[in-house]
Amino acid sequence: MKHQWILVLGLGLVLAAMAQLAPAQADCIDDCARVYGGPVTENAQLCMKLQCNKPTVMYGAIAYGAQSTASGWSYGFNNAAGANNLALSNCRERGNDCRIVLSFSNSCAALAAIESKGVFAVGQGASRDQAQSRAMSACASHYGSGCEIEVWDCSGP
Repeated sequence: MKHQWILVLGLGLVLAAMAQLAPAQADCIDDCARVYGGPVTENAQLCMKLQCNKPTVMYGAIAYGAQSTASGWSYGFNNAAGANNLALSNCRERGNDCRIVLSFSNSCAALAAIESKGVFAVGQGASRDQAQSRAMSACASHYGSGCEIEVWDCSGP
């Protein structure tokens, strides 16, 4: 009898939480419940926590130091400031001339450089290939041949 009340209370709490979620999240919750045997199982709860409450915008950043050729990047942040801070911090571990060269969200980004000249260009796109292609094109059009992809990253929901 005591276990029934706990189950009913737990189910009630889960249902109340689910009623407040957006329709897209409801699909995710239904999927987790179906795969893991109901909405109150431990695995279903973990699935919902990890998969259903993701932000709709995810940020990333690339930091670069043209003279030191140090780089840093970040992805998967729910705010631009956090993404920028981590990318800059990672870059500064290898160089003291780092700066944020590209902040992006729900997309991919790349940096192409000619390290021996201390020059670079960035590109952004819907995929890794598109971002790298745009970075290479921008680098080649501004600085000529010898460009190489130094950093790329993608961030999205």
